[in-house]
Amino acid sequence: MFLLSSVKTVNAQDEGPNPVYIVQSGENLTQIAEKFGISVMDLIAANDIVDSNVISEGTQLIIPGITGISGVLTTTPVEFGETFSSILRRYKISQENFQILNSITSPAEIYVGSNLILPEGQDENAFNNSVVLGADDSLLVAALRNNLNPWYLGSINQVSQSITLPNEVLFFYSSEIAGFTSSVSEHISKIELSPLPIVQGHTSVIRIYTDGPATISGTLGGYTLNFFRDEADQYYYALQGIHALAQPGLMDLRLDGQFDAGGSFSAEQMILMESGNYPNEELTVESTTIEKEVNDREAADIAQILNPISQQKMWNGVFRFPVDGALDNDTMAFSSYYGSRRSYNGGQYFGFHGGLDFMVVVNSLNVYAPAPGVVAFTGTTDIRGNTIFIDHGQGIYTGYAHLSEIQVNVGDHVEVGQIIGQIGKTGRVTGPHLHWDIWVNGNAVDPFDWVDNIYP
Repeated sequence: MFLLSSVKTVNAQDEGPNPVYIVQSGENLTQIAEKFGISVMDLIAANDIVDSNVISEGTQLIIPGITGISGVLTTTPVEFGETFSSILRRYKISQENFQILNSITSPAEIYVGSNLILPEGQDENAFNNSVVLGADDSLLVAALRNNLNPWYLGSINQVSQSITLPNEVLFFYSSEIAGFTSSVSEHISKIELSPLPIVQGHTSVIRIYTDGPATISGTLGGYTLNFFRDEADQYYYALQGIHALAQPGLMDLRLDGQFDAGGSFSAEQMILMESGNYPNEELTVESTTIEKEVNDREAADIAQILNPISQQKMWNGVFRFPVDGALDNDTMAFSSYYGSRRSYNGGQYFGFHGGLDFMVVVNSLNVYAPAPGVVAFTGTTDIRGNTIFIDHGQGIYTGYAHLSEIQVNVGDHVEVGQIIGQIGKTGRVTGPHLHWDIWVNGNAVDPFDWVDNIYP
């Protein structure tokens, strides 16, 4: 315990030869000292700390004993396209000091979304621009194309004029134009991925901001990405659902593109996918509805329904819930959530719940369209009972199961809030309820994603 006093707040201009670290949420002095390989007492002495309880998120601490690094140390996520060498260049840091700050022994440990501790340049000549070398570029060609002195560009990046660095990125300072390009191409200002890390059973979004029209394709793990253009904000985007049973770990993300004005890019990098931490759930149902042949046949039929990818985006903003009631006044209740691992009739946990189950808790059995779309399927199946699927465009579908009535036809255009059916208890059920699922490029995802977030 320390006596009540204060933590010395260090500004960048007061830092001297030592770097300054910004405390992250939940960190304490012991964790910070271990992170940088120093003793707690040295950390306390360098910052005149007499009360550790004053340490909080955002506090700036001098980190003693690290030479050759200046500026503020910030926790920075790795962007798609960044490599070990480009990170060392951009942050003007040696391999030895990088390893001191991050305890990373191999470039393979650097993946999209991983958090690195890196020095943020504070001097007036801190890099604020970058240039990407094409596959056939030399340093001289790239420098001249960007109105730069090749000797200056090579010197500040510590690369030889005679060395070619295809697909590498070099950095420089400019007082006229500020703005890093993506590490993938000088025609791309940035590539955004959210959320990071990727999570089982959720919707992933990839945005690529370009300086002109392009044809873009890619894959994420085993999924083929479908890219669309947002004309208002001038970027391309792909929406991809992650299977709820996907194996947590690193997934491969590959992006390729051809620009209408000339030039192309191709880049590949690993991205972390984490578990959704879903619970187990046991149900007792009619035994014929859990036969493997029945389940496989219905899964194949649903995949066929969801296969068409229309170019038109029909939704705008968040989706509404498909029933009456609101979460904030307890008039809406759920009997089962997305992702729960299911055991039927005392058997093994072999599958998962692919949507939200709404209980009947209001004096209405109405089922509503959550967003505009076109009815893609109506009919009866063994497991889902009376079923509706709505196509909202660009690979986004919603499904409604166990209905007592279907009040729309295939091909009907529906608007948000339009009644499409009535809650029932057909198919594999334990009682009357509505099963609602949302599918993103072939995979069912947590519907709360689309109720809580606006997607492009």
